[in-house]
Formats: sequence, C-alpha cells, structure tokens
Amino acid sequence: MLAVMLASVMSPSVVKADEIVSEIIETAPGVSIDTSQYLPKKLPAPAILIAHGFGGSKESVESEAKFFASKGFVVMTWSARGFGESTGQIEMNSIDSEVADTRALITHLAKSKNVVLDVEGDPRVGIMGSSYGGANALLTASQDSRIDAVISDISWSDLEQGLFPQSVERSVTSGPFKKVWAGTFFSAVTLQSAYLGECGSFAQRWCDAYQNAVLQGKPSLSDKRLLESVSPIKYASSILAPTLLSQGQADSLFPLSESYKLARELKKNKTDNPLSLIWHADGHDGSNAQAPYLREQFLLWFQKHLLDREIEFPVFQFTRSNGSISLQDSTVIPKVFTSEKLPFDNELQQLQLVTPTTAMIYPIGGVPSAISALPGIGSAGALASQLLSNLAGFSPAFLPGQSGLLESAPLTEPISVVGPSSIKVRITSTEPEATLFFSLVTKSPSGAINLPNGIVAPVRIANISDGGTDVVINLPATILDASIGDVIAVGISSTDQGYETPKTSRFYSVSPLTPLTYQTSIATAAQSSSANILWPLGAFASVILAAIFVRIRRPKIAPAKETSIALVAVENLSKTYKDGHRAVADLSFEVQRGQVVGLLGPNGAGKTTALRMVMGLIFPTNGSIYLNGESVYPGSPALSNIGCFIEGPGFLPHLSGRENLRLYWRSIGRDGEQHLDQVVAITKLGTALDKKVRTYSQGMRQRLAIAQSMLGMPDLLVLDEPTNGLDPQQIAEMRQVLKNYASTGRTVVISSHLLAEIQQTCSHVVLMHRGELVAFGPMEDLLSKNRRSQSLEEIFLELIGDDLVIGQEN
Repeated sequence: MLAVMLASVMSPSVVKADEIVSEIIETAPGVSIDTSQYLPKKLPAPAILIAHGFGGSKESVESEAKFFASKGFVVMTWSARGFGESTGQIEMNSIDSEVADTRALITHLAKSKNVVLDVEGDPRVGIMGSSYGGANALLTASQDSRIDAVISDISWSDLEQGLFPQSVERSVTSGPFKKVWAGTFFSAVTLQSAYLGECGSFAQRWCDAYQNAVLQGKPSLSDKRLLESVSPIKYASSILAPTLLSQGQADSLFPLSESYKLARELKKNKTDNPLSLIWHADGHDGSNAQAPYLREQFLLWFQKHLLDREIEFPVFQFTRSNGSISLQDSTVIPKVFTSEKLPFDNELQQLQLVTPTTAMIYPIGGVPSAISALPGIGSAGALASQLLSNLAGFSPAFLPGQSGLLESAPLTEPISVVGPSSIKVRITSTEPEATLFFSLVTKSPSGAINLPNGIVAPVRIANISDGGTDVVINLPATILDASIGDVIAVGISSTDQGYETPKTSRFYSVSPLTPLTYQTSIATAAQSSSANILWPLGAFASVILAAIFVRIRRPKIAPAKETSIALVAVENLSKTYKDGHRAVADLSFEVQRGQVVGLLGPNGAGKTTALRMVMGLIFPTNGSIYLNGESVYPGSPALSNIGCFIEGPGFLPHLSGRENLRLYWRSIGRDGEQHLDQVVAITKLGTALDKKVRTYSQGMRQRLAIAQSMLGMPDLLVLDEPTNGLDPQQIAEMRQVLKNYASTGRTVVISSHLLAEIQQTCSHVVLMHRGELVAFGPMEDLLSKNRRSQSLEEIFLELIGDDLVIGQEN
C-alpha cells in the first residue's frame, strides 16, 4: 500500500489502484468528516461504505475495508461526527446530521472516476455497519435511493426499545431503563477528557435525554420522540434496497428481537424486496468467533447485489452454539442452519405450563440484585450462571425468594425454539406498579437451569388493580433446545442488576392464563465452511463439557478424610469412557503444600483427563481425590479452593486488567475476599493492571490470566500450558510468578509439554503413560537417578521409549 495522504493535496491523475486515499470532506458548515478510500487493483468498481461502531473511528473498520477492497470493491470508511478526527457533535445518527453526512459521501463517490455509476450522479454502492454503524446504514438506506444493498449487524431497530425495553404487548409505557449499558456508552464519550464538560461530544439534547433517564428512570415525551427519530423501524417503509439483517445471540444490548421486529416490518408490502436474516453466536456480549463466517456471508451479499452474480443466498441462517463438543480441545463447535422461511413465517406451537402460580418478593432498593448478563461479558456471565446452576443448583439470574418459574411437565419429545415466544399472565403486586424480568429457560432433570445468553424480557406495568392485571408478555427471541425429560419454563425475577428498578419493597405473584406460544423453524444444517471455526469459550468450555457428560448415575462420592497431611491426595483414580477407552488407570500420588508439580506425558497419556477429575469437571470411574481432606467431585464445596487456567480466558480488550478481574469475580458469583493486592504483588502486574488489555503483550496477557486464576488465593492452582506463546524472557518471568505463589504455602500443578521448562520450574514431577503412573517424586531425585545427573528429557525418553503417540486423545 502507498502511504496515506490527503486527497485535497493530491491530483486524481496520480491516484493508483490498490492504495489508500485519505481526505477531509466538509459535509455541512463547520462539520468536517475524516474519510479514507481503499482502492482495488481493477478500477472502476462498485463501492461499499463501512460505518464504524460507537466509540470507534474509521481505523476501527480498517481490516474490513482492506478485505472488501481485496475482493474488487472501492471501500470508503469515515469517522462519524464527534469521533476520531471528524468535527461536529454526536447526534446518534440523526437524519439531518450523521445520515446527511453519509449521503454527502455517496455524492462524493458519484463524482469519482474510480466508482461504477448506474446513472450520472448515482454510484453502484452498498453500505454496511455494526451496532451504531448498522443503524447508520439502515437510516441512510431509508433516505437515499442510490444505495443498492445494505447490511446491518448487531444494531437497533427501535432505540427506545433498546434502552427502555418493554415486553408487554401493545403497551405504550416505556420499560425499565437499561442503566448499565446506557452508562457504559455515555461514559465512553464523556469521560475521555474533563475539558469537554459533562456532555463530552454529545449534542446537548442527547446529553439532556440521558441525564433525565438517569434521574427519572424513564424517558420524557420529548425524549421518546428523539429516540424514535433515529430508529430504523420508523423508516422501514422507505428502505427499498436489498437488506441483510444480522444479529447476535450473545447480546444483552440489542438482542435478536430487534432484527426480528425490523424484518417483519420490512416484509410488509414489500414481498419482492430481497431480505435475509442471520442470527449468529456473537454479539455485544460475545466474542468475534464467527467473524470469518459473517465476513463470508457479507461478501456474498454484496457480490450478489452489487456485482449481479448468480448466488443462492439463504433467507434465514441461525447458529446453534450448544452443538457437538470437540474431543480434541473440549470447545463447543457451533453449527449453522439455513431456512427458506423467516422466523415469523413459521407456524406457532403451544406448550401447556403446569405451575398454577409463582410468587416473589422485591427487596428494598433491589439489593441484592440478580445478574442475568453483564455488559460486554453477558455470554460469560450466562456461562457462569449455568456453571453454578449445574454444579450447585443455584443461578445468579434467579435469586431465592426473588424469582420463580412457571414450568411445563417434563417433555416427552424434544422441542426446539427459534424465535420469540409469548404467554398471557396475571400479575399482582402490593404496589400499583410492577417491574419484572421474564425469560424462557430450560430445566434439566437434575435441576440445572439454562438461561440462553442471559437475555431477559423486562416489563414495567403501572396502575395494577387489587385483583391483578392481565397482560401478554413477549419473551426474548432465542434459539433454545430442550431434550426429553427437560422442563421448559418461563423464568421471572423481581431484580436485575443491569436495570433501573423501584426503590421500595413489594410482593408479586404471577399466574399463567394461556399456554406458552413459541416459534420453531424447519431448517437444514449448512455445509461446513472454513469460516465456521471453533468457538473458543476459554476456561468455561471445559465446564460446559463436564456438565454435558456428567453421568446420570454418579459414582459414590468418597467421604472426607479425617486425617490428611497432603494438600492433594489422589487414590486409585481411574476413568473409563463409554466406548471402553481407559484414559486413567489406578493413579495414585500425593502433593504437599509449597510444591510446584509438573504433570508430564505424551499425547494420550491421560493428563487432561486426570486434570479434569482433579478440578471436579468429571467424575472418576473409580478412586478418589481429596483437597485438604475434602472429597473433590463436580459440585464439591472443595472446588472453591481450586483456581485454574485452561487455554485463554477471553479478556475484554477495551477494559483494563483490573476491570477484567473484577468483572470475572462478579460473574462467577463468588463471595469472600479477592486478595487482589496480594495477587498483583505475586504476579508483578504493577501499573499494567490499570491499562487496557488491548495494549498488553502476550506475556502480560498470560500473567493476567494467571492472576485471574489466583483470585481468592486458592490452595491449589491448576495450569494447563501456562507458557504457551511466550518468549524466553516471558517464560522466565512466568516461572518466578509460579514459584512466588507456591512460596505462600499453596500448591501449583502444571501440565506442559515443555520438558526443559518443567525441569526449571517444578519441584516435583508426575509422569504418566497410557493412563498409568510411570514415575513420581522430587525433581532432584529423578535427575540423580543411578547417581548420575540426567536431563528431564533423557529420563522421559528412557521411561517412555519410542511409544510417544497414542491413538486416542484424552
């Protein structure tokens, strides 16, 4: 690529293909928009406008721009008003402000010799964006007929519904204020510099609207009109370009319901206008694991509608992220399904609920509050909720006394829900107003509750009569699968940490008046694609694997040992899988306090299976594990004294290390002291703890991951390949971190294939082969075998020989 330069000082004659051209374009008096054009090798070509998300700039979408330019498109990116180097104030995609700016950019492209024209003044152009940028794409398409294709991802259709979600059908009352998400966005702009004032780059009317919402908990009439003015659903009848709506399941900010409602509105009176819908596994709360798959779909959409290629594009695609489990690394493999019908075109199904009434209290001030999802880590929060529910019968989303379930009978056949559901209920309250949070959940025979991605349907009802008020609740659009024996239930909570709730206490009751009505989809599995990569769920993936594979008939749990000197005692441990494969056979060893123990063995030796049993993720077939004399098994109280680091923890790059650690501690629902200061001292994170994680080196990320596993200062730390991806200096630093932790009287167990590193780090070694213990003892004793010093690698090869590969991974 050539160096970036201002087009205002660049003659068009010297602009060559395959370069980036930057230009400041004045779109209105006093408003200058910073733009970049990415030119393909072959010109002229159709153009794509890519709008960035809230808090970003044109640099935020650079990788997408380069990708589409490499596929033959002229790509224009820009920093919206109030962001990056552009001037002006943030008007949240006002038709007369940000949308007018985008239309001016289209006019600018129409004058360029690099862009294909349909007619004079009308370039062949598509527009796309995510979140804030997705709304800009939709709103611009509603105002400018020159747009030939539009893609919106994880965006809003109705901004009032996004920030004050109301799930009572046909209600004109705004729902509870989504205060945590709104505060997150507002502070992203206003806290950049104190010199910008309390409104930052926001236009005054938007700043006033936010402040009123914080003070009143609901929007004023003028605020409602303001929110409506930037809601694409208001302009749906004017969106005539082929439209692809993409929405994420892991999204507590703009959930699937946003695209569902907009798609239904777009379909009205425009049956011939191309419209497709994608419900993927990512979102504001999730990772970007499906980004390659989405990029491929977005490219196909533009190739079909800008290049006129004959491409069969599915009407509806959705991802099931609770599918098969990788036997190699225990991650969930998402599966994409396609359908030729949009969700609302399918027939409705009904399910009778058998619970007559459920009741709950709302505590004064809403404290303590349930946690359904946390901004940016809602998916992780949902996984933590599932973990606690699976292992302990408790879910942070449903606090005792503050929640209830309206349950079906155990299912006699599996049910798959794809889309929203609804139910008519009667709500009573000791106060005239009720604020509640509804959801659709499954409950397994063991009592584990699964709330998909932590998505809830908030309701706020006023003027409740003494006998109660009957309302229809629109439950969240979701993708939910229930098996035979499961129960489907409508979950209700009186509190939720993410929302504004009443100040005074009250008592609620909720009774079902109709069966649950839900939607399903007739779909087929899409063909595998290289873009459909594994969804990395980090440390939580192992927990999900364990929850799925825990045996219904659990082995007898060993009683606690009354006298135990060792911190960890493994006695006659065995694990045989249903296919007959024996992963671990009669394994016994003891680990004392202050030791750093290396767990070694070739692939398939049983190390991973042994670690899973030690961490309480799976039951052993035979044998026992003790920690401080307490038996270890899935759900054991002893597990609270074990910290672990398996693969990557999936830190949020826009938060600091300290904020990531605090969010993790809150999301797993742990009580007690974090010992953060002590952890920071041991790991030597220093001032880096308050820097954004995106600025961290790989070594610092690994160190933060170790710090996360140390929170609460557990007696046992279990680490799987903690030095992966580190350079020699970083490995040496990590080695000292682990020794420092052990010096506090605690114990570290490491599984690694780096023999030289194990030799320098560990005080003791456990060597396994074909599921059996080959050697165990102090490192010094092992190295001085036969009174002559040997390297660990030599001893390893001597004991294992050439048998280094086992046919089945475990």
